[in-house]
Amino acid sequence: MNTNIKWLATWRVRWARVKRGGELGLSGMLLVVGILLSVALLPELPGLVSGTLAGDGDTARTLFFCAAGIAVCVLQWRWRAAIYPQLRRDTSQEETQ
Repeated sequence: MNTNIKWLATWRVRWARVKRGGELGLSGMLLVVGILLSVALLPELPGLVSGTLAGDGDTARTLFFCAAGIAVCVLQWRWRAAIYPQLRRDTSQEETQ
């Protein structure tokens, strides 16, 4: 019976590491997407702003969605511990107990 509990504890720690790595990978990938979106938006920004000021609805919508996408990507990275539950705890404390 003791070996079953030990085995289960070992797999719990491994699963926690895998989940933590996956969540860090996903949050990092979304940050990279936000960075790439901002780099792609930079050359088009003057045209988008002038089109928006001229009253073009499609240009204003494009500018809004790009800015919202960048904000979502950056904010999820900034607050990743609140979004991804596995990142709230320090797994090194779980291993020592």
